[in-house]
Amino acid sequence: MQDGQPKLAATPAIVSPPEPSPLAAPRKVLILSGEMGEGHNAAAAAITEAISEVWPGCTVERFDTLELWGRPFSRFMSRGYEIQIRLLPLTYEVFYDALCASRSFAALSKLAIGSFFGRRLRDFLKTHDADLVISTYPFGSAALHWLRTHESYKVPTVTYIPAFHVHPVWAYAGIDQHYVMYDTAGDHAETAGFERTMRVGAPPVRQGFGTVGKKEARERLGLDPDRFILLTTGGAWGLGGIDEAVKSLASSGIPKLQVIAVCGRSTRLLEHLQGMGIPEDRLRTFGYVKNMHEIMAAADVVVTNGAGVTVLEALRTPRPVIAFKPLAGHGKASTEEMMRRDLALVANDITELVSVVRELATDQVLMARMEHAGREWCRGRELRDSVRGMAELFPATPATAHA
Repeated sequence: MQDGQPKLAATPAIVSPPEPSPLAAPRKVLILSGEMGEGHNAAAAAITEAISEVWPGCTVERFDTLELWGRPFSRFMSRGYEIQIRLLPLTYEVFYDALCASRSFAALSKLAIGSFFGRRLRDFLKTHDADLVISTYPFGSAALHWLRTHESYKVPTVTYIPAFHVHPVWAYAGIDQHYVMYDTAGDHAETAGFERTMRVGAPPVRQGFGTVGKKEARERLGLDPDRFILLTTGGAWGLGGIDEAVKSLASSGIPKLQVIAVCGRSTRLLEHLQGMGIPEDRLRTFGYVKNMHEIMAAADVVVTNGAGVTVLEALRTPRPVIAFKPLAGHGKASTEEMMRRDLALVANDITELVSVVRELATDQVLMARMEHAGREWCRGRELRDSVRGMAELFPATPATAHA
């Protein structure tokens, strides 16, 4: 019998089983990512790392949203997207711009994506009991929203957006929390109620970024402490005209310039750069690396395509970012947001790139201002604190409320 109810003297009481106590923290978390380059997976890995510290003993499972339709489908989608970005960027830019400009087109796209993946996710979740589901990929968020609105899915849901531009396919009324990288993301989400669920979160990058000094990093990597070192990277796929950039910078005549090129999983790019015959004191090449935090710390400037987790890693280090030939769609949109905050410079072609690098190599005031902007942007943002913020979805039990 529950407290406060009148006792019946002559009738035996039928006592219902007590309701389960609300969780103070999740026991199992499912993270939905997407095999589109490495950014979404890198964010998922960083969040997993933070969860292990904030909620010891919590089990975390990561899953590729695209694999809800099978591994062949996931590979097809990933490869198709890569080809589109490399060879047909205008088609992606037109689609991206339409999403951001037309509410009706965005709504139809969100409905189609949510329905397509939501039904498969419903079946998947039947065998994967989770207390919290986090999405680092917009299709995963669309599927969760569909489940919330069509299947009355009750498990708390979070979207963590590892980008400097929140297009509408990231944002859903059915998601309990949206973690974003900039405070004006609501202007771009075009979703009713988004501001209520929006939280400005920490960059979802692995531990190590920002913990190694430049001098120490160069000693570890055997790099000259007096060089002006430029790190170029196009992410896991080596996107963004890296080969063109390396060739021009190596022959630019900028004093003491050394280029470090990280090619990711693109063996073609790595072999091409190694075949250029550029001396090591002007160019060092790497494939896929696990010590990017050291390489980035050793650099003075980071040149990338303006999109993905790489820019967040650079800001955490902190190192000035040059967005070279920003990728269509999210690359260009993210670069604009970073430039508004003095977090990046843009170079749309080789001539601009060489000019901007030369300016940074000779203007210590500009370098200091950009590093300061990155440091200030990161100030007070810790990924563990963002994860702790998710605990508001789990009301504390009386036993834990005063712990």
